[in-house]
Amino acid sequence: MILPSSGHVRFSSDGPAEVDASLHLTANSFIRCHTYPAEPPILSVKDAHVSVTVTVPDQHKVTPDDLDTAQRLAVAVAVYIAELETRMAAQGPAADEGEAA
Repeated sequence: MILPSSGHVRFSSDGPAEVDASLHLTANSFIRCHTYPAEPPILSVKDAHVSVTVTVPDQHKVTPDDLDTAQRLAVAVAVYIAELETRMAAQGPAADEGEAA
């Protein structure tokens, strides 16, 4: 089953709206880190009709908390990659060629 990327907004009468975005990335997904000489970087991920950008709250300075948050993101991505590698290896050689195992 292939899951498409999706985004939902939930409204509540007793609080702010919540946004839930699910990105199901493919070879056609756009993933880029935009860097600028005088501003913090912006990480951009887009697939189909869903777009997510990640940057720091204050465009004029980067704090130790910002760096800590980015490092936690990097650790989570490293775990994600390792899990994909483990599952791909368990599927055997056909998975390396993009075939269904």
